[in-house]
Parts: sequence; structure tokens; C-alpha cells
Amino acid sequence: MKNRSVLFLWFGQSQANLADVLYIVALISILYAQNSSPVLLSCIPFTITAAKFLSSFTVPFLIDRYRAKRILVVSQLLKTIVLSMFFLWHMSLISMLCCVALIAFFDGWAAPVQSSMLPHLVDKEKLLKWNSMFNVTDQTIQIAAYPLGSFLIISWDAIGLLWLSFSLFSLSLLFMQAIRMSVHSSKTKQKQGLKEGWKLIWHYPRLRVLLVMEVLEGMAAGVWASAIVYVFVKEILSKNEAWWGYINSSFFVGTVLGGFVLLKISVEQESSLYHIVILGSLFSGFFTLLFGVISVPFLSLLLSFTIGIALQISATCSYTLTQTAVPLEKLPKVLSATLSVSYVTFGLSVLLLGAVASLSVTAAFLTAGGLIVISGCVGFFLRNYALTN
Repeated sequence: MKNRSVLFLWFGQSQANLADVLYIVALISILYAQNSSPVLLSCIPFTITAAKFLSSFTVPFLIDRYRAKRILVVSQLLKTIVLSMFFLWHMSLISMLCCVALIAFFDGWAAPVQSSMLPHLVDKEKLLKWNSMFNVTDQTIQIAAYPLGSFLIISWDAIGLLWLSFSLFSLSLLFMQAIRMSVHSSKTKQKQGLKEGWKLIWHYPRLRVLLVMEVLEGMAAGVWASAIVYVFVKEILSKNEAWWGYINSSFFVGTVLGGFVLLKISVEQESSLYHIVILGSLFSGFFTLLFGVISVPFLSLLLSFTIGIALQISATCSYTLTQTAVPLEKLPKVLSATLSVSYVTFGLSVLLLGAVASLSVTAAFLTAGGLIVISGCVGFFLRNYALTN
């Protein structure tokens, strides 16, 4: 039953993730047809990030009241209902953005809950492989969904793509409803619910160290934002827009390969996982520094591919260490706390590194690489402390 349930979770989440991308592609097409302003189009990712950030604060209260499966199913049901509103009446820009915000808000419940369900559905020694499977699937969807959506927009139209997204949302809901697990969350006072995740992070040395590393690497993540890579391609590589796509694609292909590497290896000891996290951070930081100073296009492709591999391996092992650090009934609160940090750090990273890139795009990559190397050094020097719990 556990094996079937984890497959239902995998199928359901994969279809929901694919639909999340396809309906955004459809909305971008609709908005562009109405008003081709890039500023208006940029409102969509900003709205999604802001809504998910706000949503992360509500997860602890939900966990105290409802089972994880119920939260996941209701989240998907509400997303499906909101998406159906696009078929009911003609929407203005504000109405569309409100629907996008609602879908992202409800989706914000799913990420920490789904990740906290996984340790209940698989044995501990298989947790890393299943985390890798979920990550590989998600990265593959991110790579394939945008060109697929663009092709379907040409073949059908935006409304047809919205109907496909609605169908995938509905199918995802059926798979999630089929999951079988019985887990009761421990009850806490509502005023304490929001603080409990942070208290748990503070209580466990491993989580404290991993959070510091995540903040440092999150502050570096904005360097891979499309605008900064675009400037790098034009000013440093002196290439056209096609190379912008090549470098982004090579990075994401690297993340997929990194996930496949973890599927093929067996790492059970937590100390080994932790050392992989450190090595992944040091290697990705070093390669990011090289990326910033090398102006040979082919080497830039190779480096972005290698960085993707190292970051994916490090991130997946770090996530697995977090999942095994606390009692399973407390895990969603820890994950919601770390997710809220990741939203903030990524947003700040895009702003700060974007400002640095406006002065020197090379300096932006050197800053990002330095932050990742510092993260690896923090993990290395605090390794004994982090492995005490």
C-alpha cells in the first residue's frame, strides 16, 4: 500500500506541476495579446512568489488542525476551482492576477506538506532516491513544459491550453485522493504554531547549520535569473539571444543529471549525506567563480551544466537531511519555515545581484560564487556540530 501511495503522490504532484506551468503559458499568451507590455507580464512571477511567501505562514496553523493528506487534497481542489473561473467569464488583468495569486497561495500549502508526507510513504533508506525522483521529474517538467506549452498554443489556442491544465489539475486531484496514510499531527496552541518551526530549527544543530547554508546559497541563486544571464551572454560572451537559451538549458539539464546520479547511488549514513552537501556547495561555488571570469562560450556551457549537477546533488541531500532531522509530525512546520526563508532570500538575491550586475555582470557572478563557497566552508567548519543531533 505504501508503494502504491507514493506512486499516487508522484503522479499527482507531477501532473499538478505540469498544469501549473501550462496555465501560466496560456495566461502569458492572453495578456500579451491584450497588452504587450513586459512590465505587465512580469507581474505574473512576482504575484506567484508573493502569494507563496504569504501562504508559507499559514501552513503551521493548518498542520495543527488537519491531516497532511487532507491539506494536500483541499489545496488541489481549491486550485482546480479557481482555474475553472477562467472559463466562466471574461477577466480583466486584475481579475487574472487575483486568480493567479489564489492558485499560488493554495499551491504554497502543497510543497511542505507533500515533502513531509514522503518520509511516511517510503523507508528511510529509500528516501534519498525518492527525493531525487521527485526532483528529476520536477526539473524535467520545468525544461519541457514551456516549449510544450508554446507548441500547444500554436496548435490549439490559449483556451485549449487552459482546458488541458484544468484536466491535469482534476486528474491530479484523483491521484492525491487515492493516497492512503494515517498520520495525526501533534496539537499546539495557534499562537505557537507559527513559531514552532523556527523553534525546532533552533533546537536541532543540523537544521541551524543547513539553514545558514541555505540563506547564503539563496542569496546567490538570483544570479541565474534570466535577466542577469542575458546580460552575461550579450556583454561577456558577445553572443546572440540563442546562447541565452543554451546556457539556461544546460544548467537545467545538469540539475536533471544530478538527480539521476543520486538515483543510481546508495547513501544511507547521514554523515555521508552531509559531506556530499559540503562538497556540492564548494564545487558549485568554485565553478560559479570560473563561470564569471571565463568568456569562452563553450566553456560557459560546460560550466553551467556542471554547476547544475553540483547544486542539485547538494540541494537534494540537504533536503533529505532536513526530512530526517525532526519527528515526522513536526516536519511540515520546519519545511514551511525554510520555504519562507527561501522565498525572501531569492527575492533579495534577484534585487541585489541585479544591482551589482548593472555595474558589472562579472562582479555579480563572483559575488554569487563567493557566497556559495562561504556556505560550503560554513558547513565544513561546523560539520561536527551539525552532526551532533
